[in-house]
Amino acid sequence: MDKTKIFLINPPTMSSQFMASDTYLPTGLLYLATVLKNNNFNIKIVDVNNHFYKKQLGKDILENYVKQKLLPQIKEYAPKIVGIGCLFSGVFGSLILIAREVKKHFPDLRIVIGGIHPTIFARRVLQKYNFIDYVIIGEGEFSFLQLCKMIEVDEHQNISKIDGVAFRENGSICINDKTNFISRLDDLPFVDYSLIDLQEYNLDMRSWYNPKKLDINQSFPIITSRSCPQKCNFCSMRFVHGPKIRLRSADNVLDEIDLLYNQYNARYFHFMDDNMTFDKQRTIEICNGIVKRNLNIHFDAPNGFAINKLDEEVVDALVEAGMVRISLAVESGSEFIRNKVIGKGLSAKKIFEVFDTCARHKNLFIVSFFIIGMPEETVDTLDETYQLIMKLPLDSIGVFYATPYPGTRLFDYCVGNGLISGETGNYLDCEQFYHITNKPHFKPHDLTIDQLVDFKRKCEEYMQKNRAASRFPACYPLRFEEL
Repeated sequence: MDKTKIFLINPPTMSSQFMASDTYLPTGLLYLATVLKNNNFNIKIVDVNNHFYKKQLGKDILENYVKQKLLPQIKEYAPKIVGIGCLFSGVFGSLILIAREVKKHFPDLRIVIGGIHPTIFARRVLQKYNFIDYVIIGEGEFSFLQLCKMIEVDEHQNISKIDGVAFRENGSICINDKTNFISRLDDLPFVDYSLIDLQEYNLDMRSWYNPKKLDINQSFPIITSRSCPQKCNFCSMRFVHGPKIRLRSADNVLDEIDLLYNQYNARYFHFMDDNMTFDKQRTIEICNGIVKRNLNIHFDAPNGFAINKLDEEVVDALVEAGMVRISLAVESGSEFIRNKVIGKGLSAKKIFEVFDTCARHKNLFIVSFFIIGMPEETVDTLDETYQLIMKLPLDSIGVFYATPYPGTRLFDYCVGNGLISGETGNYLDCEQFYHITNKPHFKPHDLTIDQLVDFKRKCEEYMQKNRAASRFPACYPLRFEEL
C-alpha cells in the first residue's frame, strides 16, 4: 500500500514593512514532518518564505508564484492533505491566499492550518473561510499526526477524540481545546533535515560576528524547552505551548547539537526557546557538555534570555560554550511599567548586575529589547526608558510597540478601556498584527501616536550615533540592526 502523501507549506510574510535579511529553517514544520515520516507518511515541504528571502512581497507577486510554482508542485506530488503553518500573525494573509488557491484548484484536498494566529482565532477562521477544513490548536506534533491518520482511514471517524483540533460537523463548528501538552520533550525525535534541501538556506555570513573564525554558512535552530512560567501581560505564547514550562534534558539537547555538528557541519546555533535558562543547573550542564564534547560552535538566543535567570556563573558558562550574542528583555526603564503593568518582576538592581556581568566579556555582543506604548505609558516613563538605554552597555537595541494579542491581559485592558475595539474577530485578517510595525497599534491614555513614533526614532538614532563607540561596529546581521 502506498504511503499517504502530505504536502507542508511555510508561507511568507506579506508586508511592505518587513523584509527578512536572513531566514530561519522552518523548525515547526520540520518537527511535524519528522513525526509524520516516522509514522509512515510521505512528506514534502515547500518553504515559500525562503523563496522570497530578501524580497519585498505583495499580493500580486505571491498569487503569481502560487499559480506558476506551487500549484504545479502540488499537482505532481498528488497529496491527500495540505498543511500550512502560521508561525506568527504577520504570515496569516499569505496563508489565506495560498489556501484559497489550493482549494480552488484541488477541492478534494484537505487543508489543515496551525500556529499561534489560527490557534487564537480557530472558530473565526472556520466561520469565515470555508476552504479551511481543520485548525490545529496549540502544540501540533501529535494532534496533526492523529488527524492525518483519521483522514487517511475514515474522515470524521474519531475526530471528537483528537486533542487540540477545530473542525466543522453537521453545520456547526466544534473546538476540541488543547489539554494535553507533550510532557516529555525528550520523546520527540530530532528534526530530520533530510526533508529539506539545506543548501537552499545557505547565507552570506561574512558580516556575522564570528570571533572564532568558524566555517559557517547557515544557522541551525535548537528548541531546548517549551513555554515560560512568567505571565507578562502582552505575551500570547501560552496559547500554543501552554502555561507550564517543559524542559528537554541536557543530554538530549547535547546529543542533537552533536549530531548536527558532525552530520551537517553545523557551527552556528540559535536557541529559540522563550526561557532557555529557566533551570540554572540544566543550563550549566548543557554549556559544560558543549565544552567537554569539543563542540567548537557559536550560538545566540534571538528570543532573549530572562534576566532574572542569569547570574555570573550562568553567563560565564554560556560564553565559554560559545555564546557570541546575548539578547536581554528589559521591556521598560520604568519600574512601574516593567513590574506593575507588564508583570515582569525584574528589579533595576538585577538589570545592572546582569548587564555589567555581560559587559566584562569582551567578545559578547549585547542586545536589549524594549516595549513602548503600554496604555499607562507617559512622557516620564518613556524618559526613564531612554535614561536606562543610555546607562546600559549596549551594542544594539530592539524597540517595539506594545501589541494587544487577543486573549492577553493587555488586550482585555485595551478593550475594557476603549483603546481598541472589543470585537476579537476584527483582528483575524490584520496583516500588521505583530510586533514589527512602523506605528503603534493603539494610543496610550496620556500620549499621542506621534509621541511614540518620535520616541522610537530617538532611541534608534541614539544607538546609531553610538555605533562608532561600540565594541562591534557594523559586524552583525542587519536583521538585528533593523529592529
